[in-house]
Amino acid sequence: MTFLQGLTTLFEIGMAVALFWCFFNEDKLIAFERKLFAILRRKKLKVVHTSYSTANTVRQ
Repeated sequence: MTFLQGLTTLFEIGMAVALFWCFFNEDKLIAFERKLFAILRRKKLKVVHTSYSTANTVRQ
């Protein structure tokens, strides 16, 4: 067995184990996906800092 075949076999075994784990722990997988998507959405948002706020420029 060559090195590449060994890596392929390990990858296939890992995928089978992950599939069975996900089958029995579906709730944990869904929670992980939601957390991951929230992190990805949060990275897209940018905070804009201004030197003047609108409350200070408007006289009441």
